[in-house]
Amino acid sequence: MIKKIGLVLLLAIAAGLIFYNWNEYREKRLADVIPLHAGELTWMGFSKNRPVPDKPFEWGTKEKEPMEELLAFLSQYRVKRKHVGYEALSQEVTALRNSESAFEFELARDKAETVLIYANSNSVYVLMDRLYEIKNGPINGDWIDAFNEKYRKIYGNS
Repeated sequence: MIKKIGLVLLLAIAAGLIFYNWNEYREKRLADVIPLHAGELTWMGFSKNRPVPDKPFEWGTKEKEPMEELLAFLSQYRVKRKHVGYEALSQEVTALRNSESAFEFELARDKAETVLIYANSNSVYVLMDRLYEIKNGPINGDWIDAFNEKYRKIYGNS
C-alpha cells in the first residue's frame, strides 16, 4: 500500500513538472507574459533607444490611455520563451537593448509592484529572467515610433 502511494505521488510530481514545463515554454500572447494588466496599472514609463541618459525614460504618465493602447497593440504578437543559460541570456539581453529597434517600458501597479520590459522587433525580455522570441513578428517598429512620438510630445516634460 505504501509503495502504491509513493508511486502515485512520484507520478503526480512528474506529471506536474511536465505540465509546468509545457506551459512555460508553449507559444503565448505577448500580453499574457506581462504580469500586470492595463486596468490595474498606475504608471508607465517609455523610451525608444534610451536617448535620455540622465532620466530612466523619455516620458512617463499616470494616464490609462497610453498603457491600454500599448498593451492592446502588443497583444497581437505571439511569443515563445527561449531556453538559454545565464551567460547567453545576459548576452542576448545586451544585444536586444543595443539593437536599433530597441524600446523599453516600465509598468507599475504601485511602488512595490513594477515590471520592466525590454523589446526589439524580434525579442522581448520581461525583467524576471524570461526572454521570449516573437513568433508572428517582427513587431511593427513604425507603430512603436509613432506611439513614442505621440506621447513624448504630451508627457515628455513630466
